[in-house]
Amino acid sequence: MATGKNVSLRDVASKAGVSPMTASRALSGRVKVSEAKRQAVLDAAKQLGYQVSPLVRSVMSEMRRQKVNTFSGTLAFLNTSNDESSWHRLSYNRAYLEGAHKQAKAAGFILDEIWIGGSDWNPATTRRVLVSRGIRGILIPPGGTKQQMGFDFSGFAVAAFGGLPFDLSAHQVMPDYFHNYAMCFDELWKLGFRRIGLFTPEYDLTSSGQEVVGGFLAAQWRKPRKYHIPVGHDSANWQAAESNFLRWLDRHRPDAIVVNYGPALHWLEKRGIQVPGEVGIAHPGLAQDVDGWSGIDIQRQLQGAHAVDLLTAQILRNESGLPAQPKRVIIGGKWVNGKTTRPWSAVA
Repeated sequence: MATGKNVSLRDVASKAGVSPMTASRALSGRVKVSEAKRQAVLDAAKQLGYQVSPLVRSVMSEMRRQKVNTFSGTLAFLNTSNDESSWHRLSYNRAYLEGAHKQAKAAGFILDEIWIGGSDWNPATTRRVLVSRGIRGILIPPGGTKQQMGFDFSGFAVAAFGGLPFDLSAHQVMPDYFHNYAMCFDELWKLGFRRIGLFTPEYDLTSSGQEVVGGFLAAQWRKPRKYHIPVGHDSANWQAAESNFLRWLDRHRPDAIVVNYGPALHWLEKRGIQVPGEVGIAHPGLAQDVDGWSGIDIQRQLQGAHAVDLLTAQILRNESGLPAQPKRVIIGGKWVNGKTTRPWSAVA
């Protein structure tokens, strides 16, 4: 028979020789059960190492008190940004939060934002605040650093979303990078572009596990070699990206570019290059800062919502800490036709 974390209420009932309903009543301590049966259930639970989920106990207590099927627990969203307001001010961040808040509310939870990106904050402070607020689940956004996550996760359900730029053994909801970048290439090809290039920052390579390049090259590989263009890679900071981008552009002369830099349109226009007349561009993660572009809607609200689902599922199973085998929930994007591409007749 199962022991410890794998023990179910049914196991306890079977060992005590009672029904699961009687076992539940005996463990609750609030419903009249004969003393003999109650003691048999308690003894069985102790022998098997059965532990009642604290959340389930709280939910049932609240339901009995209010006689309604609602309960509000608390989840934490760890705002790792140096700028506390960025998750509300920037549309591509805000969409994640909107999805997470909506799903948390639907599941009966409150999503409490905790800013840990301040210069006077440290991992020990994070854990202390989480414990003091009675947090049961932690939501980790993209961005941030490994150092910010250097606290003990025991006692908390954990889920991340959007792709992390460092290794963390947590359940994650991620864009389907491979699918999305392959889709970018394929859609540009359908529009008549042939010399299709990818210019990508180091951040995207790290957070996607190299899948941005894998998806793009898989799509490129199926086309004639004469159209192949080496991937452009910017390992420097974002401020240096313009010069690296333009050097790559001058060397390879693509007629369409998949690029995750909002300023890329401005860089091309400064060079006197017409978009989409001379070069088409597509963004693999559309947001308000690239409004009107062609590219991929990566379903940010859906990612936030599914990350909350990962948290609440762990909590209801009484699971906590970083898992030995983390799950990945992959969300495919959708192609959006915008003003930065057009069907192109001048095909070589």
